[in-house]
Amino acid sequence: MENFYPDMTKPWYAQVFRMLSLLFLFTCFAAVEVVCAQNDNSDEPITIDADSSEFDYGADKLIFRGLRLDQGTLGIQADIAEAARLDFNEGTWTFSGNVVVESETATLYCDSARFTVADHQLTEAELTGTPARFEQFIKESGKVNSGEAEQITYYLDKNILRLSNDARFSDGTNEITSDLITYNLQEKHLSADSGNTGPVKILIEPPDKESDTKEAP
Repeated sequence: MENFYPDMTKPWYAQVFRMLSLLFLFTCFAAVEVVCAQNDNSDEPITIDADSSEFDYGADKLIFRGLRLDQGTLGIQADIAEAARLDFNEGTWTFSGNVVVESETATLYCDSARFTVADHQLTEAELTGTPARFEQFIKESGKVNSGEAEQITYYLDKNILRLSNDARFSDGTNEITSDLITYNLQEKHLSADSGNTGPVKILIEPPDKESDTKEAP
């Protein structure tokens, strides 16, 4: 779908675009401090189910195939998972092939993911794909917030996603494209920054005229 700026000759476009512009100026330039729910699963046990496992002594690498890892509200599945050792005190785990990350607030899909481990908890993830993407169901509206980018950094302890390189965000109606988008899953707070690919662009879909006609007395 091609991105474009709204037709400012239409009054309703002008009003909506003005409101969105003010919102983005605030979110992009204001220093915002939020208190969000922490994804603290450190006290939860980690369970691993896999079709097979092996240890490569030459590369000092533990390999799982057909893996499903769960800890509290976090779940990860992938075709292959690799780690230096079965230790969650510190280190990294790499997942590749049909990677799905499920948390309490969103589901993410990517080609590969690299998770940082600290104090018996997965704390941060670098997800890459063509593209990597996420979906968040909004119970209040019944809509789905979604986004995609070549790379998504997921700060699990802060419930924040950082989408970079061809980043896109949609609330189910309107779409935003930018070089960098930061989204707080808990607060549903978004900021977008322009980069080498150009300015932030907003696509505002017109209202459903057929629905408006049916609702009119």
